[in-house]
Amino acid sequence: MVDLAALNRALTERGVRMLVEQRRQALTVRGTFPQPDGSRKRQRIPLDLKAVDTSLVSAELRCLQLHAAIEAGSYPPVLPWSTPVHASPSAPAAPLSCGAAIHSFETHYWQSRNRTTAAERTWQRIATELNRLPQAAPLTLQQLVKTAITTAPGTRTRLECCKVFKRLARQQGLPGDPDQLTHLQGSYEPATRTIPEDDVLVALLDDLRPTKWGWCYAAMATFGCRPAEVPSLVVHEDGTAQCLTVKRRNRLPALRTCFALPRAWVQRYDLAAISIPDGTRWVQPAQYDSALGKKFVDAWRHSRRARDVRALVEAHLPEFDLYDLRHRWAIRSIEAGKPLTLCARALGHSAAVHEQTYHRYIQGDDLRRAMATESV
Repeated sequence: MVDLAALNRALTERGVRMLVEQRRQALTVRGTFPQPDGSRKRQRIPLDLKAVDTSLVSAELRCLQLHAAIEAGSYPPVLPWSTPVHASPSAPAAPLSCGAAIHSFETHYWQSRNRTTAAERTWQRIATELNRLPQAAPLTLQQLVKTAITTAPGTRTRLECCKVFKRLARQQGLPGDPDQLTHLQGSYEPATRTIPEDDVLVALLDDLRPTKWGWCYAAMATFGCRPAEVPSLVVHEDGTAQCLTVKRRNRLPALRTCFALPRAWVQRYDLAAISIPDGTRWVQPAQYDSALGKKFVDAWRHSRRARDVRALVEAHLPEFDLYDLRHRWAIRSIEAGKPLTLCARALGHSAAVHEQTYHRYIQGDDLRRAMATESV
């Protein structure tokens, strides 16, 4: 007997009220289905699949196709996977429903990935875009375009939606030109943030340091790491620190060396005395879990709602964001004339990303240096 428990559980989670069963050596689906006379009847429908483990993905897909056909009113009389007797062998197959295509995309997605927490979170972001599609509608390029234009142009939402829809179109081999979606996504530029100057930042850090998350604020500002990397910091006496680079797609974090800038902040904020809420630490790559990292950062951001912390932030920097600490470190390194490639490595990204992210500060610094040389 084939184990169908996981398959039937997946159907239930998707809101499909059907049950796959084994009848001798074949698979059937049991449920209450519409009849030609408009009534509904509880019956079994053959899935035209052998009762073997390799048929389970196809069985789930056919149940989703049947569910979509019922929702769309195209069943009965024809099963979605049946080829009508009069059909020409060369006739194009009817398109999958959006719901069935999404399921196929999800199956294909997990075939080449381990189910890590990071991969699960990536899939959730993809699924958010895919779920904009009407589940019962046929999947066509026109349907993808029609859905994409419901998002606001020039936004990150439009960009992400079009990127995911292009992947779906190519994976399903849809007729037409998927680059229609490239044109539709337009150009998105995140709003330029105003990064606080060091004098304002120091005043804020001085007030925040005695609070529960004070060490985390000061450490991030001093070493320029990402919020989720703060629990990995191992501070050395020479002004450097060991840190984990956590943004590595489908790979474990990697150890890197970052450095204090300015070094005087290590003593000013007593960073050798590590103090992280709940003792949260991940010092080695295998200790890091992206779900725990997200939980840590969410708790850190949530802590700003505490009355005392909120009052301090509003007094100094009402629009303050955690990433301002990292961006300010990068800008400070440019102003100090530190080698760009060295600073990029210390921040845990490539020189290309560094130059793209901070190009206007780099260009401004180059111009100031050129003018200073000219005036000599």
